[in-house]
Parts: sequence; structure tokens; C-alpha cells
Amino acid sequence: MSAITKTALFAYNFPHRKTQDFIFKMHVEGITPALIIAADPVKLNIPPASVRTKVRHRGEMHPRQIAERLDIPYVVLPHNSRDVVKAVAEHGIDLAVIAGARILKKHIIDSFRHGIINYHPGLIPQTRGLDAMLWSVYNDIPQAVTAHLIDPRVDAGRIMFVEDMPIWKDDTPFDFQERLYEMQIDMIPRSVAMAIAGEGYDVGENTTHNTKMDADTEAETLRLFPAYVEKRANR
Repeated sequence: MSAITKTALFAYNFPHRKTQDFIFKMHVEGITPALIIAADPVKLNIPPASVRTKVRHRGEMHPRQIAERLDIPYVVLPHNSRDVVKAVAEHGIDLAVIAGARILKKHIIDSFRHGIINYHPGLIPQTRGLDAMLWSVYNDIPQAVTAHLIDPRVDAGRIMFVEDMPIWKDDTPFDFQERLYEMQIDMIPRSVAMAIAGEGYDVGENTTHNTKMDADTEAETLRLFPAYVEKRANR
């Protein structure tokens, strides 16, 4: 990364595994955030999943504690507030990485010279939106993670690169979710370098994206899961 490039991290202001792991990965890779922009919890109007596909974790640290130990400036702001634009300018930030955020608006995106990187656990544009792993199984689409620079649309913008997820014959939905998550962390250094270099290609004008999967479709997806694994296993 260029010595003059400063990176911010969009995060959540509560113990959150992805926020924690992104800070640690960026620090170890020599791209420690110059600013963490943490947002308080927001109640979402999204029904809970009828089936569980994610591991329940414990032991997450509060990101403010990590920031204090690593001497990283830490602000608590709604992510779409004008105060974010002001903080970005005051700290001379050029690029941002998303560890946790809702849909960011154009005035926020435009405040970063090199853009804002997101890691979507699915192929873009085929699996834009929520429940990407499940929709990939349901629609027989490969599992992958897409590193992209966002625009105001949902999971769109400029794609930098895509990594296919390896699949083992004895995988479960929990394996899928965890591996897709781990891939996002591994992709941080390469994506930061590519964003600074201005690399990538526009996803195009496809504006459709997936919504939360309903209970019946979730159940059908789990029924389809073994055949999907059998067909796509490469390990």
C-alpha cells in the first residue's frame, strides 16, 4: 500500500467478530486503519432465519478496546451522517473497508478518493443481496466471494476480483458460511492494493438483488444442499 494512503474501517460499535477480525488482519498486514468509523446498533426489519446455518461464537472483543490498544482513532457515528464526511476529511482518509455497515449513500462513498471496499459472500451480480450462500445453493450457482468497490446500489459497483470457494464432500452449511467468511479476511490485502491501483471492472446495469429467503425456500434449499455438495465438491 502506498505510504500516503490512509484507510478507514466501517465497523459496529459493539462486540462483533467481523469487526474484530478485520482490525487484526489489517494491522498484521501493515495496513492498520487510520480511522475506525463505528455505528451503534440499529433495529432491522428483517425476519430471523427459520434454519440456522451460522456458528454461534463467543469471546468477541469490543472494537473500541482494540482501537485503544492499537492507538487507532475511533469515532462513533451513524454511517450515513455528514459527520462521517467531516471525519474522513479531517483524518485525510483515501479508502475505506467495510467490516460492518448498512447500505452506504452516495455522499459517503464519494468522500473516499479510492472508494469503499466490500466483500460479498457470493458471485456478483448473480447473488446480490441477502442470503447469498443459500441462494447460490438454491439456484445452483458456484460459491464465491466478490471483492468490489461499492456504489449506492446493493452489492454492485466495480468488481476487483472473485475467488471461488473450495468445497469438500462432507461439507455442511456451517462449513460453507465459515469458509466464505474466512475468505473475506484473506482477500483484504490484495483488494486494498487493487483499489489504490484503480483496478477492476463495472458490474453493469443489472439492478436486481435477492431479498431475505422465506422459510419454505430455506427448507427447500437445505433439502437440495447434499446434491449441491455432491455435484460441486472439488476436495
